[in-house]
Formats: sequence, C-alpha cells, structure tokens
Amino acid sequence: MNFISMMEENGGEVTDEIMEDLAIRRENFQHKAEAYSKFILKLESEADQAAAEIKRIQAIKKAKENTSTRLRETLRDALMVFGNENPKTGNKAYETALFKLSLRKSQSVEILDEASIPPAFWVIKKEVWKSEISKAIKDGEFVPGAELKENYGLQIK
Repeated sequence: MNFISMMEENGGEVTDEIMEDLAIRRENFQHKAEAYSKFILKLESEADQAAAEIKRIQAIKKAKENTSTRLRETLRDALMVFGNENPKTGNKAYETALFKLSLRKSQSVEILDEASIPPAFWVIKKEVWKSEISKAIKDGEFVPGAELKENYGLQIK
C-alpha cells in the first residue's frame, strides 16, 4: 500500500508508519516529488470541487431562507388583520387544527443617520495594520512586536 492510499484511508491523519513513508531522501526524491505533486494537485482539485459544492448548497440555503422569511412576513401581516385579539395583552393570536399562531411585540433600534450618532455610542474595532507595518519595516523603521518573515511557497506546474 502506498503512502497516498494510507493517508486517504486515515482521513489525512499521519501515523508514524505514514511519516516513514512520507520521508523524502536523496535516493527517492524524484519518485516522491512526482507522487507528492500528483497527490497535491488531486487534493487541491477536490478542495475546489468541495468549495463549488458548498457555494451551490449555500445558494439553496439562502433561497430557502428568503422564501421562509417572505412567507413568515405574509403570515404575520395576515395575522395582524385576521387574528383574534387577546384582551389582556392586546396581541393577536389564531389557532388552527395543527398550529397556534401569535404575535409578540419587541423593540429594535433603527439607525436613521449614522453620522448623527454621538461618539459615545460607537464601538471601535482595534486591528493590526499589517500592510503599514510591512511598509515601515521595509523603510528601515523598527516596529516593536513585529518583523518581516521570509516565506517560500511551492509552485507545481
């Protein structure tokens, strides 16, 4: 059994046996480089297919949520008109053989003009500005807590 089959059977988990098979040495470099490259491209292709399927399923989910929201709003509006008013709460309700429908009052804040909101009601998100840090370090500045890191990415063509 080759290491690729072993990795797939283990769901991507790497055992000591697989690590020994994965080890690249001078005598097996060409063979392993070709095998790794094929396997990497296969996995990336499968990941792309999975991403496309996720997008497709998310679109179905969104369509169902939108339809549900529209139906819920239509039913709510109808209940407001045709529902029976509870004398204690003033809320409208209606019962069918299968369901009990009722309205519940709630409140939410609606922002009419963000520019008019006083500063005390704003939340400021603190976030590291990596592109500016990179620029500063490249210009010779010392930035405490940060450094440029050299990375090497593998290209397979």
